[in-house]
Amino acid sequence: MKYKFIILSIFITTISSTYAFAQDLSSYQIQMDTRTMEEKYPDVFTKTKANHPDTAYEIGRKTKGFSSDFIGDQGKLQFYLIYAQHLQKLNTENPYSTYRKQFIALYQSINHVNQLIDTQVGYYEQMQSMLIAYAEYSIYEINTIDQSRLGPIDVDKQKKFFIKSIQQKIKTKNQNLHLNNLPNYSKNQNRLAEELKKIDELITDAYSLKVAQVFHYTYY
Repeated sequence: MKYKFIILSIFITTISSTYAFAQDLSSYQIQMDTRTMEEKYPDVFTKTKANHPDTAYEIGRKTKGFSSDFIGDQGKLQFYLIYAQHLQKLNTENPYSTYRKQFIALYQSINHVNQLIDTQVGYYEQMQSMLIAYAEYSIYEINTIDQSRLGPIDVDKQKKFFIKSIQQKIKTKNQNLHLNNLPNYSKNQNRLAEELKKIDELITDAYSLKVAQVFHYTYY
């Protein structure tokens, strides 16, 4: 590959591994020349109206040379981290950038909850990196949301409904996959309780509730 690989310094390896929380994009030590990729693929890394990361990736797959720079699953992860850096640059003057650490931690907790109630870990390992771009896009997108539509929402009430729906999913998964028979069942239940508490604490307003719901129901 012509360009340097991104080093993922924080990555989930197994379902029982320590779950590390990245606080911002710099935690991933991105070493690829982002400016070069922006210049090479201007239709992907647009600077006027950014696309959702998934849309940008699909546009890239149809662009000449893209598949050679971003090969396979590892290349896909590299793209999402580079795209997150691109979005972060677009968010430089965005007053809502203060949400960054909050959204990343929120998405990571949601990802971890779903990882702990599944027997397949590959998807969640990938999502651990990709969600950085999703969090950054959520910040970018705030300016396009009609804030008046979020005002009337009873955040505490809706948050309880949201967390209750996740708890129901945990219960259903435990029953369907017989997770209670696994040797680490009790330990995982404690972890789930910790993550649900974090989700509760990280949803602080109508917008953080909205992005949490969208992220969870879209990807899990």
